[in-house]
Amino acid sequence: MTDSIPQRQPDLFARQGDLFHPAPQPLPAADVERIRQKLLATLALVRGAEFQPWADLTRMTLEEISFRSMCDHLPPAEAAAMRAAFETEMDRIYANEDARWEAEEQARRPGADPPRIDSPRPIP
Repeated sequence: MTDSIPQRQPDLFARQGDLFHPAPQPLPAADVERIRQKLLATLALVRGAEFQPWADLTRMTLEEISFRSMCDHLPPAEAAAMRAAFETEMDRIYANEDARWEAEEQARRPGADPPRIDSPRPIP
């Protein structure tokens, strides 16, 4: 029966690679360096920020997803170090945002003292 199948037709029952999680293809060294510089710039941005450095939570979420994804193109040890540093800074920023919103919420309550917040953004 296999003699009747033309040779140019692929085997329909052959093992396929993982269709949902394909192996990442290595990038040229120049592209990896460009990605590394972008990651370092983003890391510097969050290290220098007291509160979220992006315009809104949607942009902040996209930046977080992008950062984690771009780390996949670095060597594993470097990627792990970048992710850990970024997570540390984002945890700090989220804690500052939580404290700021809590202070604003307390200020809205009757009889509360106004909060002392050093924020570049106006309180709504």
